[in-house]
Amino acid sequence: MYTLIIDAHAHIGIDKDGSSQTIDELKESMAKYGIDASVVFPFDIKGDLIEASRELLKYKSDSIFPFLRFDPNTSSPEEIGSLLGNDDFLGVKLHPRSQNFDPLDKRFRPFFHEIEYSGKPLLIHTRKEATPYSDPDRVVCLADDFPKMNIIIGHFAFASQVAIEKIKTHENLFLETSVVSSNVVIRLIAQKIGASKILFGSDVPMSDQEIEMLKIKKSGLSEKEKEMIFSGNLLSLIKPNF
Repeated sequence: MYTLIIDAHAHIGIDKDGSSQTIDELKESMAKYGIDASVVFPFDIKGDLIEASRELLKYKSDSIFPFLRFDPNTSSPEEIGSLLGNDDFLGVKLHPRSQNFDPLDKRFRPFFHEIEYSGKPLLIHTRKEATPYSDPDRVVCLADDFPKMNIIIGHFAFASQVAIEKIKTHENLFLETSVVSSNVVIRLIAQKIGASKILFGSDVPMSDQEIEMLKIKKSGLSEKEKEMIFSGNLLSLIKPNF
């Protein structure tokens, strides 16, 4: 039915909380539910996130798109710039709560400059949580300071109307659908900001690829809009070579 279905949010490895997923388990899920490709990055692990990201490069293919995950507290902008300066990683994943950093803190601006310069998209975790660091209403403000950095707001910006309004008016802001969304909410938000601003993501294994796909399939959007959400919008950001 669809040209391609690409999951923009999948984890590989073992999380600190015990959650886990192997590359083979992910591929099995993808094959079962008709998903053509997945963006992958490490869980919140006890070890080195950069090294864990490097390990995923061996799986890179036309169905596995590795993103670089790192901790700004223990990395350097120069290191990140070097890692993004070639075609290995197709994008970046950051998690302000897990790595305990404020993305709006000026100390971390050099990292975002490097990501912006690389031309690769940033997928960033957001949620209304105990820490303000991951608050989508704050995180979307990165778009003002880095207008050439394409930012994918994770977990549907927690469906925050403040964040949604910002995404609507900024060309470099996008929504990823995992977990905090529903078929109805996806349709309503797409009608407000445009389907071109929304990307399908599952957060597997924290959620289920089939369940997250069904939200979009049952959204009531047109087939063209679903096609954009399932793959077209992400492809325009990462531009992989198939």
